[in-house]
Amino acid sequence: MRALIAQFVNLTLNGVRSPWIKRIMRRAINRAVAALLRLRSHDYVLGDESVALFVAPHQDDSSLGCGGLIARKRLNGCGVHVVYVTDGSASHPGHPTLTSEALATLRESEGRAALSHLGVDRLAVHFLGARDGTLAHLSPAAESALQAEFNRLLLAVRPDEVFLPYRRDGSSEHEAASRLFLGALAGTGIKPRLYEYLVWSWWNPLRLLRPWLTARHVWRFRFPGYEGIKSAALKCYSSQFEPTPPWSEPVLDRDFARMFKRPCEFYLEF
Repeated sequence: MRALIAQFVNLTLNGVRSPWIKRIMRRAINRAVAALLRLRSHDYVLGDESVALFVAPHQDDSSLGCGGLIARKRLNGCGVHVVYVTDGSASHPGHPTLTSEALATLRESEGRAALSHLGVDRLAVHFLGARDGTLAHLSPAAESALQAEFNRLLLAVRPDEVFLPYRRDGSSEHEAASRLFLGALAGTGIKPRLYEYLVWSWWNPLRLLRPWLTARHVWRFRFPGYEGIKSAALKCYSSQFEPTPPWSEPVLDRDFARMFKRPCEFYLEF
């Protein structure tokens, strides 16, 4: 079944030359995969006593994958901490005026503004500052240093739940961030409940066929009526979703941004 679906998606998306037809087909496949996940999903129910830690490789990831949940947790009085792993400085390679240093400063500002919209306390926002684009090929010493930072954060926060990128999300940075975090967690003795959220795997729905079949649980959190809060947070990331002159197109495809406007989010538990 999975192989047949994969073959169909490959033939359709890769065999189409027209960009607008490919967009229509990608949207249709994305909706179909979302429907499959809904069939397997259970509702994630908010509690009021837990402390949650959200691990974001880049500043927009937590808002994209978990913005609705973060907002509702804060409105419900839950403790929320967000850790940004990289400085986000590699999103505009080759830009004629925006340096990586300026971009890192801008993205930190965007991240703080977005989490302010979601209700996260300023002191609960953590920046590790790893150089963007390097997580998948750090030296052993650099990996150990980053895991030590994770370790200190975990011991300080002691989360009941951790939300981190899906282990096969389709981004080397996302997958490395999850791997490095889990390595640090193993050495703390802390045993939070682990959920994996989806970002880049929505752009390539093939990646969601495996967890559709193999995840122990698929959780869905619905937040109708609160979409505006998540939308306001995402609008803070103008460097990603708006053109940066002299470039006339944003670095993230407009269709990619649209995938996160639905009033529900999915989390995987293995």
